[in-house]
Amino acid sequence: MKIVFWLFVAVGFVYAFYSGAIATYQYMQVKDVVEESVQERWKVDKFDRAARVKQDILRKAPESGVTLDAQSVHVTDDERNLHVLIRWSYPAVVYRHQAYISIPISYDKVFEPASGR
Repeated sequence: MKIVFWLFVAVGFVYAFYSGAIATYQYMQVKDVVEESVQERWKVDKFDRAARVKQDILRKAPESGVTLDAQSVHVTDDERNLHVLIRWSYPAVVYRHQAYISIPISYDKVFEPASGR
């Protein structure tokens, strides 16, 4: 009986490590998509920049394996900075197409223009 218990504990630790690794991978993918989109759209007219960056993120994220919806992506543009906030979750425990345990993930960054001389 002890062996079965410790086997379940070991499997639980391995699965927890796996879920954490997948969540970290998703974060890195979203980070790359955001930075690429901002870099591509930085020179676009500033009144249209936030909307185009959001569209690019929503279009490119599924290509990287991360599913985002329009409500989880917030891009705002003030006078000089572009603020990107994305919140989503990785479903760690799913049973019958319902997530019982999810890992919340958030990406929040303010992009400033490069100081060119």
